[in-house]
Amino acid sequence: MSIHVDEDLLPAVETLTAEQRRGAACVWCETPLQPGIDDVDLGARHATAHAPAWFPRGCRRCCYGRDDR
Repeated sequence: MSIHVDEDLLPAVETLTAEQRRGAACVWCETPLQPGIDDVDLGARHATAHAPAWFPRGCRRCCYGRDDR
């Protein structure tokens, strides 16, 4: 599933782990994710002069308040 979340609702990219920046862990709770299986794609962020590209994803519990596994 994919949704686009506004930048101001996401944690600051510089506070995230490598796993969170590449979409392998929830950006809020750090739960490990299997992209395309148990994640919610929050919309890729393009590289800027100040930050590299990153691929935020969230677990269903953080995004929707539930866990459908």
